[in-house]
Amino acid sequence: MTTLPLDGVRVLDFAHMMQGPWAAEMLGDLGADVIKVEVVGTGERGRQAGTTFLNGVSAQFLAMNRNKRSLAVDLKHPDGLRVAEALIRTADVLIQNFRPGVMDRLGLGWEQARDVNPSLIYCTASGYGAGVPDPRKPGQDLLAQARTGALWLTGTAADAPTPAGPFVADVHAATMLALGATAALLDRARTGRGRLVEVDLVGAMLHQTVQEVVSTLNSGEPPRRPAAVPGSAYLEAPYGVHAAADGFVAISLTTMEALAAGLGAPEIVERFPDKEAATAGRDELNALVSALVADRPAREVLAALDAAGVWCAPVNDHRAMTTDPYVRWDRRRLEVKHPVAGTVELAGNPITLDGEALPARRPAPLLGEHTAELLAELGLDADALLADGVVGVPR
Repeated sequence: MTTLPLDGVRVLDFAHMMQGPWAAEMLGDLGADVIKVEVVGTGERGRQAGTTFLNGVSAQFLAMNRNKRSLAVDLKHPDGLRVAEALIRTADVLIQNFRPGVMDRLGLGWEQARDVNPSLIYCTASGYGAGVPDPRKPGQDLLAQARTGALWLTGTAADAPTPAGPFVADVHAATMLALGATAALLDRARTGRGRLVEVDLVGAMLHQTVQEVVSTLNSGEPPRRPAAVPGSAYLEAPYGVHAAADGFVAISLTTMEALAAGLGAPEIVERFPDKEAATAGRDELNALVSALVADRPAREVLAALDAAGVWCAPVNDHRAMTTDPYVRWDRRRLEVKHPVAGTVELAGNPITLDGEALPARRPAPLLGEHTAELLAELGLDADALLADGVVGVPR
């Protein structure tokens, strides 16, 4: 791929952990020159995050920081602030997700950055957004799921509400932040003006559960979690996951006729002749379906359901996923060579352009790996700044 849509766009990634860095990575995947601005010595918190490390390198950090260059700088030092301001003058987009007030205290808040570069698109990610009692209260994926009702939707009526397996609030918030940044870039091309783009985890989680929110608030009736199978509090049976003899099957949308044919159980149509009956008797129908598949191999159940027109799929782990022909991992994987972690397999960006996947041009950077390179581009004396401890390079 010779050119990418965001070639020539410079993004400053002041963010940490997941929401902000992942938004910046998405822009990098699309061709932007992403400069990760990190603390000298320790780097951003994501370098120490998670439970899996490859030769001491966080797998989480590797996943969310490809296609970036790293500059290690002490932003509390006056010369470090001048380095940051020099970068801002050259930038198109800045992304940060510190708690409210942190960037202002550093001298790098929206108003301060706009004075340096009036055409800058300044992207702020937060937990709760404006107007909450304490905007500094920690915001995190699980907490956003909990506060918005999303967590309550998942699980059985007898169990505690169940968090989603992936970090769905962070994922959606990062995507919306990247979308907001690209929309602001398009607007700037027409008007020349910079923008403040803000996305918070709570808003992203509400946006992701929009059908449940609208249903509840307009009907006055909250969805009811099923008694037997963790599926959806919003949809009728048999939507959910059912245990087979050697694994699990996911059953999505279906008619009672198709379900009865797929399971060889005509009594399903007799007892639940339509959607209304399936909804009213959801727990009973779920229990019946679970009993019908419990002693059969998952592959056999799925083949029969699929032949009958039932929407269904195997429940894969991340190893089985790589051989599922409907996942096509071979089209979605990226491989990069990291100087410490070695060869790393990554999940690629889902966007394709003209039939081509977006490339991994760089692995996640070492802390300060590109400090000297970037300072040279800015016309600054790297040796002097390094001697004074203002900036850092890999040890």
